Amino acid sequence: MARYSEADINKIRDATDTLAIVREVAPDVRMKGRDYWACCPFHKEKSPSFKVDPDSGRWHCFGACAEGGDIFSFVMKTQNIAFPEAVKFLAERAGIEVELDPRAQAEAGKRKRLLAVCADTAEFYATYLRRSPADDAAAARAYLSRRDFGSDIALQWKLGYAVGGGALVKYLRSKGHRDEDMVAANVAMHSHYGKGLQDRFFKRLIFPISDAQGQAIAFGGRVLDSSEPKYINSSETPLFHKRRNLYGLDHAKRSMHTEKTVLVVEGYTDVIALSKSGFECCVATLGTALTAQHVKVLSRTVNRIVYIFDGDEAGMRAADKAVEHIDKSLSSEYSASPVNLDVVCLPQGTDPADLMENESGQEQFKQLLAKAKPLIEFALDRRLDNWELTRPEERIKALNDSVRILAPLKGSMLARHYANYLADALTRAGGDLTEVQVLEVLENVRLPQAHFPDDEQGIEDFDITAGMSTSVDNAALISNPSQLSPVELIERELLALMIAVPAARDYIMQNQELNSFTHPMYRATYDKMTELVAEGANCSAKVLDEAIPGVAQLEVAYNFEDSGESVRDLADNLLYRLRESALERKIRIIRSDLQKDDENSKTHLEALAAASQELHRIREKRFQ
Repeated sequence: MARYSEADINKIRDATDTLAIVREVAPDVRMKGRDYWACCPFHKEKSPSFKVDPDSGRWHCFGACAEGGDIFSFVMKTQNIAFPEAVKFLAERAGIEVELDPRAQAEAGKRKRLLAVCADTAEFYATYLRRSPADDAAAARAYLSRRDFGSDIALQWKLGYAVGGGALVKYLRSKGHRDEDMVAANVAMHSHYGKGLQDRFFKRLIFPISDAQGQAIAFGGRVLDSSEPKYINSSETPLFHKRRNLYGLDHAKRSMHTEKTVLVVEGYTDVIALSKSGFECCVATLGTALTAQHVKVLSRTVNRIVYIFDGDEAGMRAADKAVEHIDKSLSSEYSASPVNLDVVCLPQGTDPADLMENESGQEQFKQLLAKAKPLIEFALDRRLDNWELTRPEERIKALNDSVRILAPLKGSMLARHYANYLADALTRAGGDLTEVQVLEVLENVRLPQAHFPDDEQGIEDFDITAGMSTSVDNAALISNPSQLSPVELIERELLALMIAVPAARDYIMQNQELNSFTHPMYRATYDKMTELVAEGANCSAKVLDEAIPGVAQLEVAYNFEDSGESVRDLADNLLYRLRESALERKIRIIRSDLQKDDENSKTHLEALAAASQELHRIREKRFQ
């Protein structure tokens, strides 16, 4: 992540005409009293609620979107660019030359070396696949031929084969690469038997993973026999982050710009098969579900994201998880350019690559795309299908269950639309419901986040559990996490990691300060852990379960071994997410204060700026 000195950033800020920048996207800026106001450029509105302070360079929307920040964040948001690009943009406008600070220069040098390692690794794998007369390379070529991925496809996608046996390490050393860079790029690893460096991948067909510019940054490997695991990806590196990188984005971006649509699938061969069949705007996630970071990256180019889920149980689980992306940004009154999220579920037992192998597969896939459902409609239908709607009691339960999906949309036009959709569906099943009645039920659904009281209260002593139901027993809570808020889900995973991996527990307790868990059970579990550690006693799930029944289930709630991340990376990611949540809550409180207390707006704006900068810093660390 590029960094610039504070002196350069302040110089750029002082030299920038904030009003001139804002007027380029909000030409209706007018002076009203001592302040400047305009209609917010980030959502649709008829009367100005967007306030600009040219002296401080701050801006804030008091309307629906409640966005705010400084001139750098304004440029980032209006131009869909990252902070370093915003700095360069404003520096060029102001005629100021800026340089990376020494730490950033060192990081840029390391990044360049790792990219060179990955480039030579990709070339080595590809050359071995194309030219080696060895049996394993021949078997890989035969496999690709059976999948109708001929030599032209292998060349286009830079496919390769990892022979293992230290062949890659030997080659990279001959090219002058350092051992530590091979390890940092995760193409090599230290031998468990103390025999030096060994290849990370062996006896696998290799799919290079590239960034949007087409530079290899990581690799995925597939076995050609029945051994497990079938696929493995590179672990996270300074170049590769599975929560924001996507396979095939470099191939898909041109089509995405034209079509304004992207298809999101689950595997490498799915992307290649679809692209070969004419569906070029296709990408795949890399060992994780589609994340908010993925959606943010894609929405810079497209206005429609279509999830393609395999027609099996795992595909349906992934489909159900997609509801996490439902929020007010999907509604046009809260976003100037809302992205449409649609869903296609393939026939049972098929994936996109299978479908493309059939003679009629291309046409069948087109028909499925034409029938894609909006994500919200799909999610509501899935919830309704869980209930016997011919029975009045079941219809009531179905309404209470499905309306929770609409909770993040409260007050939006989309909420009203889908309230009407729910009312129609339940009425057709034998009920007698109206949109108004569904909206009344929705009004009483607790949003999946903390409730903020009206009185002033700092984030440090704010009790997120106020007003929450504690009637659910621990075991039920652990086995049914749908009852938890997003921050409680993070706490749940953090505790599970601490229980399942003692090294993670020790790292978290020694290196981080956890002020409080928000859920009472998780708070009690963490306190018990610290007590046992202080006494030198065993902190196993069984011991904890004796003190707090239900805790033992956390040990098996996640499979951390298959995550592909180190213990430290897992712990750091969860802790960063907890800090993000705390800062997001603090920002919401400050924004609420801004709306109620205009006399002290400067103080609130300064507090908002400080909290926003800290949040940006943490997110930078988390995704760097």
